[in-house]
Amino acid sequence: MPAEATRDADFSREVLRELYDYPRKRRVVAWLLWATLGWAGAHRFYLNREFTGLAMLFTGGGGLLWWGVDGFLVDRMLRTYNQDQALRKAEGRPPRELDGMPPLDEAELSGTPVWVETWRARGPTGRGLRFAGDLLVLWIATAALGGMVGQREGALEAATAVLLLAGLTAMGSGPDWLDDLPGTRALQRWIHQLRLFYRHNPPGSPLALLLRPVTGALTAPFRAKARAEVRLYVELGAIFTAFFLLLELVPEVVIPAILPGQEVALGSFVAGWVGEVFMTFFLVYAFATPVGAILTRHLLIRRTHLVPRVLAGLTCLALVLGILS
Repeated sequence: MPAEATRDADFSREVLRELYDYPRKRRVVAWLLWATLGWAGAHRFYLNREFTGLAMLFTGGGGLLWWGVDGFLVDRMLRTYNQDQALRKAEGRPPRELDGMPPLDEAELSGTPVWVETWRARGPTGRGLRFAGDLLVLWIATAALGGMVGQREGALEAATAVLLLAGLTAMGSGPDWLDDLPGTRALQRWIHQLRLFYRHNPPGSPLALLLRPVTGALTAPFRAKARAEVRLYVELGAIFTAFFLLLELVPEVVIPAILPGQEVALGSFVAGWVGEVFMTFFLVYAFATPVGAILTRHLLIRRTHLVPRVLAGLTCLALVLGILS
């Protein structure tokens, strides 16, 4: 199928079909993640157990004890996931990663979301006020994050995550070559899940989005939609947290352990583990939530990508000015 037939402005048909193909998890991948990054809960994130994976990430696999116990549970978790996927497919329900979403309807996705009609009914004045509110929230959030860079642990990592999120969101379905890069391919899949969520669930007012990291976490235990939204941003925060933690682990622990005569700084690395991991995750989660929701809203309601790209540019500018202030 030619590339132009598989993409529209907002969704890559290939990515959508991959997401809705009820993908099964592979045993070799689950065990490889457990063996190498199990201390950070990577195998649990892979098996769609984000919240317990997050607990492992915060505690270093429960002081490595939980990591060891999970060695006896990986196969059971893998079977549970794959059996659930098979059951969902047989019953016509969406895959686990798209829990709460309707079945794939590519014709419906080519139109505008239902809630856009409510937005248009506000008239030019109402739409202008909503747009001004989005601009204000976007600027406040990203400028505040920029101001934290150099002042707080994890702020630089969170700023990097927000910049990547803004850039990839503004691209819409994205060029074909993005799908061929391992890291960006995973982010593209995540962004498509976020886009599907907001297509079927209106993001809310600017003030609600500014407070969403808190209100979403508080209401998630009681509301399925809030839980689905929080799970998406928890996954993003955990992925970036684990990635940047791994970048520190390699030069501080792995390389000195390999090279003769080098001192392994394992004690100092572990000592700063909890605080750094928590702050990195918290900042990614807190700032990616309003930025992702606002940019995705304007991507879904606009006929072109001009406005989302302008907003992504403002995100970058606010971050830079916040860093320089």
